[in-house]
Amino acid sequence: MIYQSLLGKQFRQLHPKLQHRYTMPFYAKGVMHEIQTGSTLIKPVYQLGKHVNFLFPESGKNIPFTLKNTCDSNNTVLFERTFYFPTAIRIFITAMHVNLNNLTARDYLGDPAIVSADLEFFTTKDGGLITKSGAQKLVAGPVEIPLPSILEARGSAVECFNEQKQMYTIEIATYNPLFGKIVSYIGEFKETEPF
Repeated sequence: MIYQSLLGKQFRQLHPKLQHRYTMPFYAKGVMHEIQTGSTLIKPVYQLGKHVNFLFPESGKNIPFTLKNTCDSNNTVLFERTFYFPTAIRIFITAMHVNLNNLTARDYLGDPAIVSADLEFFTTKDGGLITKSGAQKLVAGPVEIPLPSILEARGSAVECFNEQKQMYTIEIATYNPLFGKIVSYIGEFKETEPF
């Protein structure tokens, strides 16, 4: 129960469907109503990212996607998102390492990881969960180099459950102080059998 440990009493404030969603493993299929990338000035970053299952250069609307979340014995939660663009299939992988002793979490983005970021979690009044990124480091194998704030890409993710549609919803936005938007997307998904 990784998220229950991280959130403590806040876990019970989540919608029951989100409490279930954050009990691993979890598999889902859905549609991203809109995916937007940012400035052409960071095009090289997108080109690099697509080779390590991180960022990618495509934008689009109504993009099908799948989501797979699993947890290993080392308290690492693996998030694998696959986006089916008309001209390419892109994968975005993050591994969230959790320290249950001090209840902290750090995301490692890409496979292999090229950036890591501290994470903070907040519940919303309607039972949703907000995840925000904090201090970041450049990952070079076993070495992690702190990034100056001007180079960090601060992001937030909001997940909720829509009772009327019986769908999970997700909205993510990531920005950089110099270049503005890095990536944003908004969509919805339903739980499926393992795939």
